[in-house]
Amino acid sequence: MIPLKDQEFIRQRFAQELSGFVKIDFFTERETGLTIPGQQPCTTCKPTRNLLQELASLSDLISLRVHIWRAADEERKQFGIERIPATVLRGQDSAIFKFYGLPGGTEFPTFIESLIDISRGEAQLSPQSTKALRKLKEDITVRVFVTPTCPYCPQMARAVYQLALANPKVHPEVIEVSEFPELAQRYGVRAVPLTIIADKVAIPGAVQEQVLVEQLLKAVQSPALASSEAAGPTSPMSPAPEAPQRGQQRPSGLVIP
Repeated sequence: MIPLKDQEFIRQRFAQELSGFVKIDFFTERETGLTIPGQQPCTTCKPTRNLLQELASLSDLISLRVHIWRAADEERKQFGIERIPATVLRGQDSAIFKFYGLPGGTEFPTFIESLIDISRGEAQLSPQSTKALRKLKEDITVRVFVTPTCPYCPQMARAVYQLALANPKVHPEVIEVSEFPELAQRYGVRAVPLTIIADKVAIPGAVQEQVLVEQLLKAVQSPALASSEAAGPTSPMSPAPEAPQRGQQRPSGLVIP
């Protein structure tokens, strides 16, 4: 998945910048080579697993556990995993990062940065944002819908992960939405990034950190899903992606940081 010369570059970054252990839990389907009637195959599970195995091999501070979706009821419940492929990143504190889909294209550099962030356990937020996040006393889920070709998506993916480092009450999920067209339809995703906070506040586009924090705290008081007054640049997704046919490869790719 990752060219050897780029593996060496990432290995050097990990050696210089990782400071604590990172645990990766990956949820996938069982590889049998059989086609089950009526069951959609997970075409990105295998490449995502290969990618994570290569990353884990680049540092002794990164460990990888693979869970078969149908046989991992306890782990699915523990991490709240709802679909595959799913990747969970954990550090030494209680922050948990989730990524649904293959972290490829423009999302790959952000995935590398997030591994480093969670290893160091330090949120790169302003003092004002860090102070404001202390007001959050209840668990809240923040979903960011992204695609592997969107130039604005990495900013929001990194931002929601930073929120979780500042306050583990925030539960971030980054979703490669072209792999999950049913979610695109459910949330009306027509452009990315789209950030949904607690299914109450929707923020289109890439916005500044302080705006995201403000909208997060607003969502705690919001009774129902509403469009945020805040908005930023987006990449179009119209028409909405259709469900892939059996055996069809979903769009993906890697951009080496």
